[in-house]
Amino acid sequence: MSTKLFVGLTFFQDNSFAKNIESFRSRFDPKYHNTPYLHLPIIPPFEIEASEVKKLKGELEEELEAFFFENTANHSLKFTGMDVHEYKKNKILYLNPVIEEDLSFCQESLFAICQSYISDRTKKMKDLKKTFLTIGRYNETYDLHSSIELARREFQEFTSLSYESICLFSKSNGIWYREAALVNFEKPANTFLQTNPVPV
Repeated sequence: MSTKLFVGLTFFQDNSFAKNIESFRSRFDPKYHNTPYLHLPIIPPFEIEASEVKKLKGELEEELEAFFFENTANHSLKFTGMDVHEYKKNKILYLNPVIEEDLSFCQESLFAICQSYISDRTKKMKDLKKTFLTIGRYNETYDLHSSIELARREFQEFTSLSYESICLFSKSNGIWYREAALVNFEKPANTFLQTNPVPV
């Protein structure tokens, strides 16, 4: 029996930027209730044998413990604006993160570990693809364009989100759950402080 997983970066939500994102997602992302945590996928969904999940979790925890060894404070992700990704007939409105070198190295390392657990060659992940934070999903171009106009008004500036954890998520009955927090980060002293605003 196989199980579906992905690895995501979660964020502290007690700041105005995070609250704006969640408010927008709740209205324009039909999958909002299927993934109830504000997160950025850093390893796309993949399938492995359910019996291997515990072993994978342990290996990912070890890797992250080594990677962030005694360095779990003051990590945040900046965003530079909005963009649109088209997949088949679906249109995804997303916020564009700035993936800095350290996070990129971490992604590659976790990707290699997850990839090694996929036994079926046809299901191997091809690459990391593009990493982004979805805020809306649409079938119609008109709906997308009206949402973009609304987003421009609601997101007067783009700032950053502070890391809360890197989690392994698993899917059950169509809903993604936090299987495990692989590493937790320290909460910033003042989460209301927002720096480096980027105009839309």
